Amino acid sequence: MELKTKKPTLVAHHWMYKNYNCYQNCPLNKKLIECTCCSWRDLPHILQMDFAEWSYSFQVQLIYLSICISIPSAALYIAEIVTIVRHKEFRNSFYDLFVMRAIPDLLFLLNSFYGQRLPYILGVLYPIYSNFPNWMRALYFYLNGHTFQSNILATTFILLNRLTAIIMPIKHEKLWKKFLPFITIFVYFVPTFSYWPIFKMNTILVLRDPNSTTALNFYIYEAGAAPINHYQIPFKQHLKKVNLNGNNNGDPIEKKLLCYALATFFGHAFVASHFVITDIWLVDYPKIRFMMGSYYPLFLDTGIVVLSSCLLLWASGTFRQQLIKDFTNICFRNNQNNRVDAMEGPRNNNYLTVGGGHQLLTRFSSSVQQLPTIS
Repeated sequence: MELKTKKPTLVAHHWMYKNYNCYQNCPLNKKLIECTCCSWRDLPHILQMDFAEWSYSFQVQLIYLSICISIPSAALYIAEIVTIVRHKEFRNSFYDLFVMRAIPDLLFLLNSFYGQRLPYILGVLYPIYSNFPNWMRALYFYLNGHTFQSNILATTFILLNRLTAIIMPIKHEKLWKKFLPFITIFVYFVPTFSYWPIFKMNTILVLRDPNSTTALNFYIYEAGAAPINHYQIPFKQHLKKVNLNGNNNGDPIEKKLLCYALATFFGHAFVASHFVITDIWLVDYPKIRFMMGSYYPLFLDTGIVVLSSCLLLWASGTFRQQLIKDFTNICFRNNQNNRVDAMEGPRNNNYLTVGGGHQLLTRFSSSVQQLPTIS
């Protein structure tokens, strides 16, 4: 399609096209010239678009960076769960809620590997994913929404738990132990009813570079022109001024656990705001939207896994000491077993020495005769 005879004029705007395909096919998309075949947006943010292009070009490197961050944090998360389950002193409502939230957190992280990170960095998976039935590809969106809503609900209950620990310290634990089974059902089953219709939607595999015959990096996307807008924030934040109890003002552990709950809440809220901005506000701005998607793994790992796992070591000194003690004992026991095995190896070989068997039997019989009799 030829351009109109209108003379191009230099403008101080960035290129933002109504249609992203028009941007890719436009012959003037790399120049600061007004293209008459496209609909321009009057947004003076050319530097943002340069940063957006840079972010999109380094998306693979950002995914590798997020993997380096998420794997140690997930290992720490699992170690904390094992410590809580093994020791009775951590069997209280706060740590029960911690484990309740840790399960969807880790599942959320694994789901991001299944539907985003591995497909994007391993193009060899494209033939495998292309043979998946539609429900297996839709499972990525279902788990994404289900686990994230469970995270937010569990985080909300952790905040309420810290609030009641300050307001009613005597009845606090008894009250939460009574309602904990109902809270568990609510956290895990409400998102199930909210997100099961996702299995009815059609999904497609979109190649990152359709013109390439070797690089088959791809990602799972909802079929159709409409973006994925099924993410919702299932709660509203209510700010309340709470008068602290006189008995609990001097307890640093309660204050630190409250700070932990607030920090993890804001971490989850940060990830939720990323969803809202990317999938609702930036529908007409595909370039910025792709930029936000490039940083999605880093935002997810930092806001959910890193904060939830690392800050608990700071908040609870007792838990930190017990965790270090447990895994120090495990490492020491393994080293001790290795030393014993190394010492027993040559000793067992002595039984097979030629000409020394009669001496060994003589020593054994004499030692047996010296043993005292048991009446």
